[in-house]
Amino acid sequence: MVETTLDFAVYSIKAVAHMAGITEPTLRAWEKRYDILAPTRTESGHRRYTKRDIYRVIWLKQRLEEGMSISQAAILLHTQLDSALVDEVSSEKPGWSRSHPAGMLEKGYNRAGNQDPLDGSTLVRSPQVLVNQLLTAFLNYDEATAHNLLAEAASFYSPETVCIDIIQKVLCIIGEYWARNEITVANEHFASTVCRARITAMLEGLPYPQRGPLVLTACGPQEFHELGILITTYCLRRHGWRVIYLGQNVPAIELEKDVRRLKPALVVFSSSRAETAHLLAREVVPVIDQVRTGELSNLMFAYGGRVFLEDSSLHSLFKNKLYFGNDAFDSVNLMEKTFSGN
Repeated sequence: MVETTLDFAVYSIKAVAHMAGITEPTLRAWEKRYDILAPTRTESGHRRYTKRDIYRVIWLKQRLEEGMSISQAAILLHTQLDSALVDEVSSEKPGWSRSHPAGMLEKGYNRAGNQDPLDGSTLVRSPQVLVNQLLTAFLNYDEATAHNLLAEAASFYSPETVCIDIIQKVLCIIGEYWARNEITVANEHFASTVCRARITAMLEGLPYPQRGPLVLTACGPQEFHELGILITTYCLRRHGWRVIYLGQNVPAIELEKDVRRLKPALVVFSSSRAETAHLLAREVVPVIDQVRTGELSNLMFAYGGRVFLEDSSLHSLFKNKLYFGNDAFDSVNLMEKTFSGN
């Protein structure tokens, strides 16, 4: 079969259920009992469906609305040619077209970018469109719209995409505006507070692993920009790593006490400004080195943060130390490589 836009496996089960107008448990039950779908799986085990799958589910729902049982509809579905099925669904729901006009993607909509076939509601927005609209909401102090956009993002995209490609991206733009004195510090704090609430809720919803090497994450001395390290903490925890976040502005002397008590395998510190990167190198690294001379000789130290992308010369402050990558994806991959044998 020639792959078309109908065959891209990009939709989560939540997105399929929403567009078809059924519940997720119903979709799982149909999939298991009637062998109507065979979604692919991501590396983390999450289902991903194609648009062809969505047409099949909508077709089944239409037959149920006509009075047919699901078992009868499932048998009949297997006799249908995909092309005829798509045409039938499209004719009954004119807003649901067979293919994606090129202009859709140019305008920033993703492959879920057609109208909902059930009610003709708003198109599913791409991450970049969500970033742009979140930016507008933050600049206007529009908290309700910001929360709605983040909820929409969580409904259609993976948590990593929400955190890295949407939240982190819009906050970087907000930070640039603030650095150019185009917005106030209150505006920057407002955006950070809304995003922090979303990430914290996502983090609290994860189970806490009980085994494996322990990782401590924190912001360095006098560092209060925590969203980057919070996202890294979330992504590590989501991939099964045992992580404790120590918070903002962690002083070196307090760190020594916690490290000796908790005995982690790795300590990760974040800096967003050159000033705090220098403090991190001057105050925290010596403490780590001192602790390593004792009972924690295998303790590893890693550093990261936006400032190291902006000024690569700062890496020279941390010779022979582990750079934790340019984003949370890099951090997860580094953890796998470093501790895969544990």
